[in-house]
Amino acid sequence: MNSNITKEGTLLRVDLNGDLTGGAEAMKFAKLIRDEITAAGSISNVVINMRSVGFVDSSGLGMLLGAREAAESVGASLAIEEPSAQFKNLLELTKLADVLGVR
Repeated sequence: MNSNITKEGTLLRVDLNGDLTGGAEAMKFAKLIRDEITAAGSISNVVINMRSVGFVDSSGLGMLLGAREAAESVGASLAIEEPSAQFKNLLELTKLADVLGVR
């Protein structure tokens, strides 16, 4: 999984590409996103674009929940943009669509 992170005013945008799964990649992403949110200074929104994400496992879901927690720790909200239909359905079934701000 690769990511491109940009800051646009008070918005921190994270564009993901690849599969969001566990292992070393999961740990690397979790640390990266926490560090970026903390270092971004005054942000009010974190948007994670998942247009180019193929597969998400339970570890990937945990990473997104960790990103939400990191965003909230600095007073920012988190939103998920363009999840696949399958992943969006999973989020709706688990009642996490609202928690993660799926749009």
